[in-house]
Order: sequence, then structure tokens, then C-alpha cells
Amino acid sequence: MFKNRMLNISMMIIVSLIVLVVAFFFLYQFTFPSAEGKDNPTQPKEKPIDEILPLIVKIPKINTNLGDSTIVSIELSFQASNSKTKEEIEQRMFQIQDRINLLLKNLTIDSINTEEKLTQFKSELKNRLNKLLQEGTIEEVEITQLIYQ
Repeated sequence: MFKNRMLNISMMIIVSLIVLVVAFFFLYQFTFPSAEGKDNPTQPKEKPIDEILPLIVKIPKINTNLGDSTIVSIELSFQASNSKTKEEIEQRMFQIQDRINLLLKNLTIDSINTEEKLTQFKSELKNRLNKLLQEGTIEEVEITQLIYQ
């Protein structure tokens, strides 16, 4: 190529780095597709509301103290995986309310005051309640009302 050996080595290194960067970029794009794409097949599609409504169980309002003596009033809704699970949730309502109270007693106002912490609370509650159920699972936990003072 060039008569200067050092220039040849430098050019080969630069070209190699450019090829590696371009290859890594495309590999990254295909491995981690953007979440903005609507036609992204890796994202689960939401169920139509007509399928969800028959599987919703509303938990009556629970008033209790948190671990730091803050009074909280909370209403929840659960989405059951099927109709048998919905029936089981309704039959085990007293046990479910007990589990909710026990979880709330371990929390403080600081542990539920942000969206991220509320998401963690819902996840922990879902895990605890799914251990209780024998038929199916709770797919979603929704907080329909949350008041604390």
C-alpha cells in the first residue's frame, strides 16, 4: 500500500476499529431493540378490556397504620388469571386482607411515596398472594385509591 510501514499499520488499525464499531452498533441494535417501536414482537400485548373486566376482584378499603404510625387508606384491585382464580380470591378474602395488613405494617411512608416504591410494593404483594393461591395466579395488582396522613 504505502511505502511507510508505520502508516500502513496505523491505517489498518483505524479501519479495523471502524469495522468493529459498526459491527458492535448493529449487534447492539438487534439485541436490544428500542421500546418505542409499536411493532415490537418482544413486548406483550395488552388484553382487551372485555377479557379483563370479568377477572377483576376489588378489595374493600383497608384502613391501617404503617410501621411509622402513619395512617393509610388503600383500595386495591386484582386481575386473576382465570375465573377459578377469581372465585378462590373471593373465598380467601379474609386471608388476602390479612396479608395486605401484614405487608403494610412493615412499611413506612418513605417506602411508598414514589412511583418506583409503589411498584415494588405491588410486586411484593403479588408474590405473597400468589404463594397463597392454589388455582392460578394474580396477574396484576392495581392501587385504585391510596390516602395517607
